[in-house]
Amino acid sequence: MMKISHDFDSGSIAIIDTNDINNIQLALTTDNNDNTMQWFHFRCHTSAGLNHTIRIVNAGESSFSRAWNSYQAMASYDQINWFRVPTKYKNDELVINYTPKHNDISYAYFTPYDYARQQQFIIQVQQSAQCQHSVLTTTQERNAIDLLTIGKPAKDKKSIWLIARQHPGETMAQWFAEGVIKQLLSNNSISQQLLEKAVFYIVHNMNPDGGIKGNHRTNAHGLNLNRQWQSPSKTLCPEVYYVQEKMQQTGVDLLLDIHGDEEIPYNFIMPAKGANAVAEQAKQFKADFTAETKEFQTEVDYDSFNSKQGRCCGSTCGGKHTMASQYVSNTYGCLALVLEMPFIDHNNQPNKLTGWSETRSMKLGADILIPIYKFLSK
Repeated sequence: MMKISHDFDSGSIAIIDTNDINNIQLALTTDNNDNTMQWFHFRCHTSAGLNHTIRIVNAGESSFSRAWNSYQAMASYDQINWFRVPTKYKNDELVINYTPKHNDISYAYFTPYDYARQQQFIIQVQQSAQCQHSVLTTTQERNAIDLLTIGKPAKDKKSIWLIARQHPGETMAQWFAEGVIKQLLSNNSISQQLLEKAVFYIVHNMNPDGGIKGNHRTNAHGLNLNRQWQSPSKTLCPEVYYVQEKMQQTGVDLLLDIHGDEEIPYNFIMPAKGANAVAEQAKQFKADFTAETKEFQTEVDYDSFNSKQGRCCGSTCGGKHTMASQYVSNTYGCLALVLEMPFIDHNNQPNKLTGWSETRSMKLGADILIPIYKFLSK
C-alpha cells in the first residue's frame, strides 16, 4: 500500500485518499497564519514500475491558479537530482501522471533548498578568507538569519546587497544566491576585480521559518516579508528589521532582491521607481545582463504581462505596503532591482527535461556578476 509523508523540512500537502494508485487524491495547504496556498512538497513510498495518477484536487483554489496552465511538477528519487514529470491542469485539478522507477519518489513545486543544506554551505564557504559569516538575529522559530560578507570592507568600497527568498516557496532565489557566492569566491579575474571595488552583503535566505514550515509567501507569523519594509516590527518581522539595521551600518550602493514568479515564463528585472539617473542605470544594467546571457531578456516583465502578482499583494491594497527595493531606493538613492525567475521555464531557452531549474538558477547567479562589474565601472 502506498504511503505519503510530508512532515519534514519544507514538506506541505494534505492527504485525502491513497487507496488507489490510479486515483491518489491530495490537496494543497495554506501557509500557517495566512491563506496563501501554492507550495507543495511530499514523498511517495510505493511500488516501482506501476503507473500512478496523483490529483491535487484544490489546485484551482490556489493563490496563483493561472500558474498551473503550462506547469510540470518536479520529482526526485534522491532529493538531489530533480526532473520534470508529466502534469496537466484540468477541471481545476493538477494531475501528475507518472510511473516511478524506484519505490521512493519525491514531488515538489520547485527544487527545494532545505535549511540543513544552507548550514552546510555556510561552513563550506567560510573556508575562504574572503567570506565572513555572521548572524543578524534569530527568528520566531529560533532559526538564524545568516549574513555572508564577501570582500574586505574599506571606506572607498561600494556596498552591494543581495537578499533572497523573502518568499520561502521561491527556492530558485536561494539557488541563484548560491551561484553568486560561488562565483565571487572562485578567484576568477572578474570576481577579484569586483572584490577590489566592493563588498557584498548577502542574506541568501531571508525566511528560514517559512521555508521549513512549507509556506509559500509568509514567515512564521503569517507576514509577507516583502510588504513590511516601511516599518517592520522587531517582534513579528525580525527578518526585515535586522537586515535594515545592518544596511544602516554599511550603506547600500546597489540592491538585488531575488524572487520567483509563478506565471511569467521568463527571467526579468523590475527596478524600483527612482530618479531619472537611477532609471537610466537600471536600463543599462538590464542591457548588460541581456548581452551576457540568453537566459535573460527585457521584452517581458510585469508591465507587459497581465499578472496579478505584478500588483502589490496579488490583490488590491492601495499601494500601502512597501517592498524592499522601493525602501532601499528611497532611503539610499541607489539602484534597487527585483529579479524574477520562473517556476515554469524561460521561454527564450526552453528545456523540456528540467524546465527552469536549480542548476540554471545558479548559473544565472554567476552570470549577473558581469553587469554588476560594469555597473561599478561606470
